[in-house]
Amino acid sequence: MSRETLQLRLLKTNLGIFALTLLGTTWQLWIPQTRFPQIPLFEWVSALPAGIDWLTFGIMLATAGGLLLFSLVPILLKRSEQEPAAGWQRSCGLLFLSAYTVSVLFDQHRLQPWTYQFALGLLVLTCLKPPRAIRLMRLFVISIYLYSAFSKCDASFVQTLGRQLAEGLFSAVGISTAFWSPKTLGWIAATFPVGELLVAAGLFFRRTRKPALVAAIGMHVCLMLAIGPWGLNHYRGVLIWNIYFIIQDLLLFTANQTLDCPRTAKTEAQISEESLSPGRATVLERVPLLLVWLAILAPLLEPTGYFDHWPAWGLYASRHDRVVLLVNEQARAQLPASLQPFVDPPQPLSPWCRVRVERWSLAELGAPLYPQARFQLGVAIGVGRLLQQLPETEASPRIKLLFEGAANRWTGKRNVSEYTGLKEIEALSDRFWLNTVPRPLTLSD
Repeated sequence: MSRETLQLRLLKTNLGIFALTLLGTTWQLWIPQTRFPQIPLFEWVSALPAGIDWLTFGIMLATAGGLLLFSLVPILLKRSEQEPAAGWQRSCGLLFLSAYTVSVLFDQHRLQPWTYQFALGLLVLTCLKPPRAIRLMRLFVISIYLYSAFSKCDASFVQTLGRQLAEGLFSAVGISTAFWSPKTLGWIAATFPVGELLVAAGLFFRRTRKPALVAAIGMHVCLMLAIGPWGLNHYRGVLIWNIYFIIQDLLLFTANQTLDCPRTAKTEAQISEESLSPGRATVLERVPLLLVWLAILAPLLEPTGYFDHWPAWGLYASRHDRVVLLVNEQARAQLPASLQPFVDPPQPLSPWCRVRVERWSLAELGAPLYPQARFQLGVAIGVGRLLQQLPETEASPRIKLLFEGAANRWTGKRNVSEYTGLKEIEALSDRFWLNTVPRPLTLSD
């Protein structure tokens, strides 16, 4: 088989293995559940039966598993150029994307960046011819690095998450940062987006691709050290996703084809097969090609507020607006036992306890909290309505919310607004175009 065919099959095999692994790791996120608030994308979706989640989850597992078999078996049997069941593979790619889209309609929390990437990746690898598919996958991956780098270019990242990652990285290699100044850690944190930006630029050009690939692998290894059990001990799914990225980069960027290879060295037919212009694609390839181009360009809208942070590859970015949920100390005791471990004690001279929603999400669903303020507001409304169902024991409000606006890019400062009581908090829903109303939540003790 040709190098392109083998490369395409290995990419599909890699994607299928890690899609199944991460879906299995986060299985509770994809099924009907009341362990954590579910926030549909549109309010009318709440009227639909939650059992549809089982269907979409089953389709995602079946199609990912089917594509893995369609790709792995020909490699093991050393089959020739002809792709086995090409029509079925195309159907699997489209079904995976369709099932994923429906599942996101039922819960915005499912718009995890790795699943979003896998859904688009499967579409590219199954619906486009090998030369065009590989070339578009390269461009898609480069765009992820590019947008991720830009999302960290602000004071907020340097002052918060960037410093934490630096501390986790040095801790993993046995170097204590206890006596390092915040300024020193800040300068180290500032190198992270610069390095990611250089990786994106280096992978785009043929002459710099080899050192950029080495740098990309080193970057992923450093991130795994920083957030792994030797460092900050964060969400294990991120470790799995980084391993996927390393293998994917090796498969994509070690072959001879390049984004900028001179066209004079190719025939007109080869140029047409590799072209990323929808006008040069066949009818069957045109729609998938347009969808992926839309996904590549849509993150440009993120600063305007018309596109979410994670689909715009705002990974480990901290500038976005966010919500802090607080409950009254007396109401804390009334919360179900499953939620109480994630409620902090009150600060001195304050009756309010912070609910660590991000830890709650990881513990119950195995997935990090969706960073959009809209979604976090929905979670707060869900907890507020849960408290409202409990018998009254005090006259004071049971819930309070701090709405922290986006951090200033140069200073990291935020405007913070305070809302007390469920009625005030629910009124914030009018700020958003998409839904913030959760499905009914009934936590068990």
